[in-house]
Amino acid sequence: MEILINELSLCGQYTTVNDFTEQALPSLVMALKDINPAKDFLLKKEDFYSSKVTTEFTLHDLFVGSLSRKYDEIRRSKSLLANLFEEPFWERNIMQSADSKYSFKNMNIWGSSLAESYERDRIVLSFKHNDYLDILLPVYKNEEFLNIDNLFEKGLYLELCWKRQIISFEGYCIGKFYGDKLDFTQIDPKNGFNLIVNEGDQRLFFDGFRKFSELTWQQILVDDGFNYKEFNNKRYFRNITHQIYKFRISQKYRCFGYINQGVFFVLMFDLEHTLSDHG
Repeated sequence: MEILINELSLCGQYTTVNDFTEQALPSLVMALKDINPAKDFLLKKEDFYSSKVTTEFTLHDLFVGSLSRKYDEIRRSKSLLANLFEEPFWERNIMQSADSKYSFKNMNIWGSSLAESYERDRIVLSFKHNDYLDILLPVYKNEEFLNIDNLFEKGLYLELCWKRQIISFEGYCIGKFYGDKLDFTQIDPKNGFNLIVNEGDQRLFFDGFRKFSELTWQQILVDDGFNYKEFNNKRYFRNITHQIYKFRISQKYRCFGYINQGVFFVLMFDLEHTLSDHG
C-alpha cells in the first residue's frame, strides 16, 4: 500500500518540544512500527522536514539537528524516524489533478499529501491533531468525496489490513490479541484457522476471543458461556506436558490449549464437537 504522511497534521500546534515528545511521538512511533516496510511505501512531500512542530522548531530541528540528542524518545527512535525524510517523495509522480479542487473541512488542500492520497491508495499517516483524530477523513474532489483511511495510533494499520482483506483471519487474530491472554503461535495447522472459512464463523470466533481477552481469569473460570474446564484425554495431546483446557466458542465449537504464565496457548479448534465428547 502507498501510505502518505499527512503534513497538514503538523502545523506548530505543540507548545513545547516536550509536549510533542510526550503527546505525539509515542503514537507516531507505534504507528510506524505497525507498517510493513516490505510491502508498504511511506510517501511524503519533499519539504516535509520543514513542517513546524512548535512555532519555533521544525521536524528537521528535532530529528536531525542538535535537539535530537536532548530527548531520549527521539534518540531511541531515530532510525525509524529517518523514514520521514527519505525517498520516496510523491511529488516525483504527482497524481492529483491540477484542474480539480480538493478540500477537507472546507479547506482547499490541493497540493497536499491528503489530496494526493485521494488519487492513490487513500491512506494517510497523521500526527495527533484535533482535525485528524478520525479513522476516516472525507476528502472532496470537486463535488464528490472519498473517505481516506487515517492512521494515527497503534492498531489502526491492522484494522485497515483486515478491512481491505490484505491479511488472513489468522493474521488478524494473531496481531489483534498479541501480548494478551491468547497466543496462536502453537496452533495445529490442520485443526486451526483453516477450519474457520466463512464470515459467520469468523465473527463467532473473534467475538469469543475478544470476550476471553477482556475478562479476568476469575471471570473466565465462572463464565457459563465459556464453560472453561480441564480436558483429560491424553491421546489427543501426547506431546504436551501442560494440563490441557478447553472453552466454548458456541454450543458446538470449542477451543483447546494450555496456560503458561497467564497466557492461553491455543493448540486447536473443534468445529464438530467430537473432541469434547472424549474428555
